[in-house]
Amino acid sequence: MKTLLVIPHYNDTSRLKSFLEALQQGLPERFCILVSDDGSTPPERERLVALIYAVQQKQLGSGPVFLDPLFTPRNTGKGGAILRGWDHAGDSDLLAFADADGAVSAAEILRAESFFRLPEAATADAVFASRVKMLGRTVERSLKRHLSGRIFATLVSIVGRVPAYDTQCGLKILRRSAFEKIRPHQKSVGFAFDVELCLLLRKFGCRIIEFPVDWSDIPGSKVSLLRDSTRMAREVFKIRHRVDGL
Repeated sequence: MKTLLVIPHYNDTSRLKSFLEALQQGLPERFCILVSDDGSTPPERERLVALIYAVQQKQLGSGPVFLDPLFTPRNTGKGGAILRGWDHAGDSDLLAFADADGAVSAAEILRAESFFRLPEAATADAVFASRVKMLGRTVERSLKRHLSGRIFATLVSIVGRVPAYDTQCGLKILRRSAFEKIRPHQKSVGFAFDVELCLLLRKFGCRIIEFPVDWSDIPGSKVSLLRDSTRMAREVFKIRHRVDGL
């Protein structure tokens, strides 16, 4: 199985550089990595092209393949960047995305992706990474970020009726066959993309497994869950009613 890993990007090359280098060192050749830019400024786009070119020049024989970045002229949202990337799946069997900040390491991305190759994952359609503090897992997260995350998770659970501990963790992997089932119905391109993805997969009978990962907070998030909670709740409510009507 080949895996396409999409990294949504918006004016974030300063944090992306070290993450791409870690991916180059830590992922095998079955991975293709595509940075999907979401309407960054012209200077940022130039820096991104230079960054990807530099990584490509250091391509390792046994390492992942870095594709040329994908650009769109205007900012649409993280979900839009991911969908545009997944639409370029090529011959990949698994589709994944990871946030550009590198909060989920290359080692954890590989561990989650490798789960699909185990016998117990034969009936799994998607793996959603989850920031659960449990034995054997390390979650380095500020109290403020943890509390705001739990507030949003509670809103999602109540308003969206989503039975998931952590819909917003920045790593998800799904089979291409599952993506093709739900792609015509995907409308959300912003912060609620993850919630819609979960609801659509469940609506079409796909099996989702929550997969605890190590997580390390990286400063610079563009979304404040406390500030944006009301807006998010409204969006989740709309998504739930639309998916229920399919």
